[in-house]
Amino acid sequence: MLRSEFCAAADAFIAAHPTAHWAWQEHPTAPGFGYMVRSALHARRAATEAPEDDNLDDATAAGPVETLNCMQYIVYSATFQVPAFYFTLHDASGSPLPLDELVQTTLFRRFAFAGTEKTSFAVSLPESVFPLLSQGDHPSLGTPCWYLHPCQSTAAVDEIMVEVGEQRLERWIEAWFMVLGTVVSV
Repeated sequence: MLRSEFCAAADAFIAAHPTAHWAWQEHPTAPGFGYMVRSALHARRAATEAPEDDNLDDATAAGPVETLNCMQYIVYSATFQVPAFYFTLHDASGSPLPLDELVQTTLFRRFAFAGTEKTSFAVSLPESVFPLLSQGDHPSLGTPCWYLHPCQSTAAVDEIMVEVGEQRLERWIEAWFMVLGTVVSV
């Protein structure tokens, strides 16, 4: 996907899905380097009695206990030539959450990181070259963020697009959001 295609797909997605509350933010000094942005509220999850219970889902789990502010960004990854999900997550005092608390919020699907290894700065699959979740600067803003590594996005989305038999850019980014939605509550 070219940057111009990302911009067109993002614009079409925003127009087609107003209830998702995404907006386009143009880069302040570099036209054509914009990104999608929205704010959302999430929560810390309460500890569960049986975290190993695979039948437990978000609807039946103990309710959230603290509201958190989340800024979400969809930016173009020039390296991987696909959209990438960047975000920040802060508690009520404005403090950013550390990784071990971050992965226990309603931003992520309950078992999104099962079988992974966590450090203070990344979540990785064992023996993986790239982390699944890591810290990095927002490509347009230059501010610290967390992001999901986009390296396998193209393969996952292309597999869906082959099945769908459609190649519209808007459909491609919808499929990308579907893949993202397996990990993130979007």
